[in-house]
Amino acid sequence: MRYYEAIFIAQPNLEHDELSRLIDETKDMFEKRGGEILYKEVMGKKRLAYPIQKQRFGTYVLLQYQGDGTGNARLNDDLELKENILAHMIVRIDEDEIREAAVEAAATEEELKADTGEEPAVKSEDETSETSEPVVEEQDEAEPKSDQEESPSDEQSPPSEEENLEPEAKE
Repeated sequence: MRYYEAIFIAQPNLEHDELSRLIDETKDMFEKRGGEILYKEVMGKKRLAYPIQKQRFGTYVLLQYQGDGTGNARLNDDLELKENILAHMIVRIDEDEIREAAVEAAATEEELKADTGEEPAVKSEDETSETSEPVVEEQDEAEPKSDQEESPSDEQSPPSEEENLEPEAKE
């Protein structure tokens, strides 16, 4: 089985219920064509880089799925015929990219829990001072500075004999 990512841009004026229905219909289309939905994300309404069907905004929806790829041509045709979908694209991805999306979803869920007061969103100063991460970051920052100090001295080196000969040869 291969992994695919489908992203589509829905009409910006769809109500929440209409958008949910459109996503459900799209998920059903993928499942009919032999795909198994692994991840779904509504990325929200965003401004388009250029107008599509006279629309300047669109609601982005991301679906990641697993399938054999034989139904992708049909899926493209089906998505093209949907009136509420402005544009779409299906690409093949690696399995690692699916896992990254799942981790992002888990992080988003944790943030939502923190916002509702179930868990503290920010660590206290005592918890952050015990870790050695800031020390490592300071060391990493110091190393590039020494590299930057050396590079200007390389630029100011005197020209070699070959460089001095080139202007004479041109005359």
